[in-house]
Amino acid sequence: MSIPMVFIAVLICLMALYTMNRFIKRPGIVSILLLILQFLAATVTVFSLFEDVLTTPPVELAILVAGVIVPLPLIGYDHISYLRKLKKSGAHIPFIAKKEKNKPKEWNVGYFTDKAELWKKEIQATDVNRLLTITDPQLQQSVKKILIRTQRLINLDRYETAAEQYRMLYALLPESAAIAYNTGYLHCFIGKYREAYKILRRAQQLLRKEKQSKSDGPDQEEQVKHSLPADLGAMVRFYTGYALYHMGKFEHAIRHFQKVLETKPDLIVVYKNIARAFLSLGLNEKAMEHLEKGRMDLHDNAMRIVLGSIYYQNGDTKKALEVLDEVVKADDKQIEALKWKGKAAIKEKMYDKAVECFSDLVQIDPMDPTHYYHLALAQRSRRELTNALATYEKGISEHPTSSLLLYHAGTLLDEMGRKEKAVEVLYKSLQGDEVLEDAINTLGVLLGQMKRYREAVQVFDKGIAQFDRSYTLWFNRGVVLEMARRQEDAAASFEKAYALNRHDPVLLYYYTGTLLKIRDYVKAIRICKQGLNNYPDDAELIYGLSKVYSLMGEKDVAVDLLKRVLELDPIYLKRLSRDLDFKALKNHPGFQSLMVS
Repeated sequence: MSIPMVFIAVLICLMALYTMNRFIKRPGIVSILLLILQFLAATVTVFSLFEDVLTTPPVELAILVAGVIVPLPLIGYDHISYLRKLKKSGAHIPFIAKKEKNKPKEWNVGYFTDKAELWKKEIQATDVNRLLTITDPQLQQSVKKILIRTQRLINLDRYETAAEQYRMLYALLPESAAIAYNTGYLHCFIGKYREAYKILRRAQQLLRKEKQSKSDGPDQEEQVKHSLPADLGAMVRFYTGYALYHMGKFEHAIRHFQKVLETKPDLIVVYKNIARAFLSLGLNEKAMEHLEKGRMDLHDNAMRIVLGSIYYQNGDTKKALEVLDEVVKADDKQIEALKWKGKAAIKEKMYDKAVECFSDLVQIDPMDPTHYYHLALAQRSRRELTNALATYEKGISEHPTSSLLLYHAGTLLDEMGRKEKAVEVLYKSLQGDEVLEDAINTLGVLLGQMKRYREAVQVFDKGIAQFDRSYTLWFNRGVVLEMARRQEDAAASFEKAYALNRHDPVLLYYYTGTLLKIRDYVKAIRICKQGLNNYPDDAELIYGLSKVYSLMGEKDVAVDLLKRVLELDPIYLKRLSRDLDFKALKNHPGFQSLMVS
């Protein structure tokens, strides 16, 4: 036989491993028999290879049958059973799954506001013990041991157990402000905010008592020995505010944080936590004041991204760029910083910076189509049309159904004069992940310019079926119909557009002109007069109205209106001399005097 024995030996060994694993997990007679056969086949094959024994074709066939062919039905049976179980459970996992590209974690403002920032930690066990005044030596020794053991738990990050130990100490020594603080702090740390708030409120009361009784206490040496840390009042206030913040009581949290600032006016973490609370309340302007003070923390990227994004949304793009330029390049937050920085740079017409930001974003996070859109926008603004088109094409290759990229690629192709290709791409955009009204409008107008009127109207009709309240679609549909000399249909389309928007002078010009062509003079007069109510000095509207009266035979009225037109804009005299709609006025003295003037 021509089958290499080495290959057969490897295959048998692999299949024997599978059968062995199956036997361990699901012992059975079939598995053990197959395993014995495979071991025999593998042994014969391996020995024949190592001892260089020449096997005969019948022996090789027996090895192949025993070691490979006989176990195959069992493996097939196992695979089919597994697929059936998957189907029954409702899970659909492909046999060969497509490898997913690494996508950075999305960052949002929630990263900043979800949790307030911590300040100081617990008071160390030795300091707590020093602050206690226990007359019973045995009790003092027991408390000391518990404090030391609890400190070890904290050092080992076993905060839940440590909090339980301190809760026991708090029940045993309820008059100790230091123990109350540590208990409240640890409950904050493990997320038990309601309990933390109650304990910290008690700590505040104990501190007030301590302050009142300080003058009546023991001698100076004893006072120094048992005096509380100078920052303890601020620490208790801080974590009271911290607990309230996480309980969703942001106004009360702000009040406690502001109390901390009375004694610690330079504490940056407090300003940032107050900003978080204001952001959670939707008071962005107030948050900005505190975020600006938080900028003293040179390493807080999240805070700078939030501040920069607020400046951008408020239209202060220069300030946004200033803040975002301070963001240190690090982890997934950099994506958000680059995004806002790039957008601000486009607003400020700093296109080089925008291209740099969005080029980095395309490399870091290629799964977001908006990065390609903004990069191409910056390139188009620099008149790098070829580069912009390449960016769109790269983005479309990654996101073939992105209507955003397809639509803007189509507009660029139209700008570059490649109208046929532009039409093709715009049609694809309508089949993408989102039907864009602008894409429908652009495609319809482009087809109209190419004199493919029937096709253009079909596009507008499909668009209007989805966006029936779109003034732009109705108006441009009317323009295309007017270009196709379907005046009645154009007038009907303009009527729909007029019902949606009566304040666009351009529509009034087109609509009046179409009504004149179908000789609906009464409606033309009504439209012109209604337009003049909004734009009394619009020379084009008055000119159109005079044309209507001229065609109706109202020569004196038409001439009076033309006088008003020329007063507003003398340039109309040249147009008037060539306009055949005024031929009925040729012999009118007033008209003749206008032409002479």
